[in-house]
Amino acid sequence: MEEETLESKIIKELIKTFLQSTKYKKMKAGQRYYEGNHDIQNKKLNEYKVYDPINKVQISKINENKSNIKINHKFHTKLVKQKVSYLCSKPIAITYNKDNDKKNITNLIWDKLGYRFENLIKNKVKEASNKGVAWIHPDYDTEGNLIFKSYSANEIIPVYDTTTETELKAIIHFYTIVDVDNEKEKLYVEYWTDKDVKYYIEEKNKEKSIFVEDVTRPKQDYHYISETYDNALDNIVDIEKHSWNKVPFIKIANNEEETTDLDDIKELIDAYDLINSNYINTVEDLKEVIWLINGYGAEDIMALIESIKVNGVCRNNDATGKIDAKTIEIPYEAREALLKKLKEHIYEFGRGVDTTSKDLLNQAPSGVSLKFLYSDLDLKADDIIPELKIAIYDILWYVLDDLKRSRKISNDINENDFEIEFNKSRIFNENELMQMLNNDTLLSTETKLKLHPKVEDPQVELEKIKLEKEENFKRQQEIFTMGGFDNKEEK
Repeated sequence: MEEETLESKIIKELIKTFLQSTKYKKMKAGQRYYEGNHDIQNKKLNEYKVYDPINKVQISKINENKSNIKINHKFHTKLVKQKVSYLCSKPIAITYNKDNDKKNITNLIWDKLGYRFENLIKNKVKEASNKGVAWIHPDYDTEGNLIFKSYSANEIIPVYDTTTETELKAIIHFYTIVDVDNEKEKLYVEYWTDKDVKYYIEEKNKEKSIFVEDVTRPKQDYHYISETYDNALDNIVDIEKHSWNKVPFIKIANNEEETTDLDDIKELIDAYDLINSNYINTVEDLKEVIWLINGYGAEDIMALIESIKVNGVCRNNDATGKIDAKTIEIPYEAREALLKKLKEHIYEFGRGVDTTSKDLLNQAPSGVSLKFLYSDLDLKADDIIPELKIAIYDILWYVLDDLKRSRKISNDINENDFEIEFNKSRIFNENELMQMLNNDTLLSTETKLKLHPKVEDPQVELEKIKLEKEENFKRQQEIFTMGGFDNKEEK
């Protein structure tokens, strides 16, 4: 094995530190809980401990006669889906805010972003909610089209400047691939800077592992290439190498602190899972009525447990021969009160809306009460919106760079010339809102259309209104002409 370089040592140490970090563990936990794999699955609910006086330690034992049913309650999944739907169900508005050629430039932007862009943002909001952060990588496909790739946050290590720790200096993208020769996993690394990208692969022996340059991939002192194709010659006549002069990765943070949506509610969900699972096991193990049969021989403890569980019968040596029915009271009300309180806390600290709430089911709430009910969800969405806007402005920078290189727009247009707006899927009393808009005399027609619950695209609706007015004007002219009011006929 060759001698380890300084770059290899740095990469190895950064990956090791990241994989051992609390942030990485929370990323994995957020994704696990979203998929419904909770910590309750790792618990043995039929386990008990006894004290060993000789060795003076606690010993764990398994009671095979006791049930071990474990139930996940996917509150985190529901809250994340609720947030994503609330924020991303309606189209994102990205518009050029200068008067000159407004519609054409806006259309050029959306042509480059493509129809998958909004779905990419939706998936990245979901990932950021689960992991605290999400990453997008701009690149070019084999046909020379600008694309935006999705990279998993738990495979990305950002490297920031040491002064302010805000300027992105490099990105380490690491991932494992199974080697087809020996069926063992190999770790691959991409090291991206503002100028180029280097590729490494992990080599191992019995003593240590090092990262060496991946010779299967060519050295790349650039970010992407552009090809000039001559149709007459039917051949590529020129290839240019390009660097963006910035690290080509775009971060979407879940909030300013980059915390996950699970952080504030994990312990509450774990408690809910444990209490309900233990209750199910208690119901499974015990019969509602146990028949106590006297005078037919006592049983040993294990046989007794099995007899109660299977037949609901236990025996003893009492010679009277009596048969008694024993009813076991399970503390149902106390458990329900505790679960109810836990559920309330999950929605309160998870900042979501409990759609099973009586406030929603037993009445038709007014606009004011609905706004109050959704206030926490609205605030949670507001945490990620500024981060999303920063990310989309970064995406626009790459789109505009591509359009400028192809000379489709002027060089003086920049990303700050655009407005970005998220249209939240608010639930409201439609009749109240429509009545308010109809009675209003101050708002413009365009603003009213943006607020109207029946209008999906205000610009399309404005065009329809314009066409209707033109048609009505034509009909009025025809009526006046047919009625003998044409000025030329009168003369």
